[in-house]
Amino acid sequence: MSLKHEVIMYTLPLCPYCARAKRFLSSKGILFTEKNILFPGHFKEMRKVTDQIGVPITVVGERILTRFSSAEYEEVFQKK
Repeated sequence: MSLKHEVIMYTLPLCPYCARAKRFLSSKGILFTEKNILFPGHFKEMRKVTDQIGVPITVVGERILTRFSSAEYEEVFQKK
């Protein structure tokens, strides 16, 4: 599936919600850039996007998805 916008996901290792979000996107063939927030630069970048601190934070254009909700991901990433 091709999207009009780049997909960026801010994650932490061993985060079960991050793993679910990554599996969801991969199962749909959606390419995304993963940014581990243990790296200070990635954490600062995420904080510029949102004041949320729970991960995953997934950015799709202007849309910011906080945490992982399969229903919300289905809505955002439905095939057009």
